[in-house]
Amino acid sequence: MKVTAPNLQWYGDEPLNLEFPDDWEVTRCRMACEGQPSLSEKEIKAHLEAPLGTQPLSRLATKVKEVVIIIDDMTRPTRSHQYVTPILEILHGAGVPEENVRFIMASGSHGTYARLDFVKKLGEEIGGDYLCVNHNPYEYLDNLGETSYGTPVHVNSEVMGCDLKIGVGTVLYHRLMGMSGGGKIILPGVTGIESIEHNHGALGGFGPGLTPHPSTGYLRNDGNVMRLDAEEAARMAGLDFKVDSVLNLERKPMEVYAGDFVETQRHAVQGVMRWHKCEAPRDMDIVVANTYMRGNEAHIGMWPAYNSVKEDGTIVLMANDMNGEINHWIFGRHGKARGARLWSGGTRRPLARGRRVIICSPYKMRSYDMKIGLEDQTTWIREWEEVLEVLRSEYGSGSKVAVLPDATAGIPEKIWI
Repeated sequence: MKVTAPNLQWYGDEPLNLEFPDDWEVTRCRMACEGQPSLSEKEIKAHLEAPLGTQPLSRLATKVKEVVIIIDDMTRPTRSHQYVTPILEILHGAGVPEENVRFIMASGSHGTYARLDFVKKLGEEIGGDYLCVNHNPYEYLDNLGETSYGTPVHVNSEVMGCDLKIGVGTVLYHRLMGMSGGGKIILPGVTGIESIEHNHGALGGFGPGLTPHPSTGYLRNDGNVMRLDAEEAARMAGLDFKVDSVLNLERKPMEVYAGDFVETQRHAVQGVMRWHKCEAPRDMDIVVANTYMRGNEAHIGMWPAYNSVKEDGTIVLMANDMNGEINHWIFGRHGKARGARLWSGGTRRPLARGRRVIICSPYKMRSYDMKIGLEDQTTWIREWEEVLEVLRSEYGSGSKVAVLPDATAGIPEKIWI
């Protein structure tokens, strides 16, 4: 039996083809968004001119001098050019010259990006013709004071030097803030490291010796203190206009919301909860968790995998991003026994469920290997054929297998654990 799933989102979108024995019971789980049509450029532009809670972009753009368009970074699947192209048409139609528009990638604490990354997001023409710069969470920050939660709000000075601030992003489920999108384009997107540390650590409760705040966690969006804090920071920064999209499994927009960043995010969340629902069978012998939209944060896919694997089952995590795991200046490992400010330390933690995990990818990265499961629970195998050989030596006829087409985006339709 052959199963197909999306693969290599920033590297050609070649399909992932997996073969299984015919005598296994294989369920290729389906996401609700699969096969759904996407919006046209004309439809996207119409949303920009009929926004939620703000004036149309064409009116906002009148009499402004400097514009910043903040795009989400390479940990998000947004094809930014689909939204930026009509945004630029509106801006230039309102008299804003090309040299007065710049793009900043909202990398937060994820490190830096190169020309090719901007081109992947924006296309060759926009990525080449417009000023595209990295965010620096350590320098060139304007101090705007503190939120009511005590978070110091230090925002990128280039952002603050513009009199029209536009954000472009996508909403997906999120381990800390419940859902992504909205005000996150500012905090952590273009804020300083102290801002991010307080929001994630002291407030959110993520980090060594800390306990996560009860309002945080997967799918907990409304009332999430980290999100409310981020939205307060975004108000202080003056984020004027936000685009939040709901994607199908081809990373094309099925729904687009533009305008006030709280309203766009809340509407997009409703769409994600509908369209990103994924079949979630229970107590499977093997769960193959493909990671497509966030392959450079493949560990995110462990949550849906845990939900479907049996207590002594096997998880296969497909981690096919050629650049490997994203750098992280807040949670990442930066040496054998050194890590970032909120790094959990060098002690490996056991799997939450399942007997073991096989990380399958030709792009092996030792630091990632050390991140998931205990040493005797985690195996890295480069090729699917070898993974299948190992599995066949342990699982016989009738073995139950679930294939999650994108465990970094799909939300289990039933939560079993």
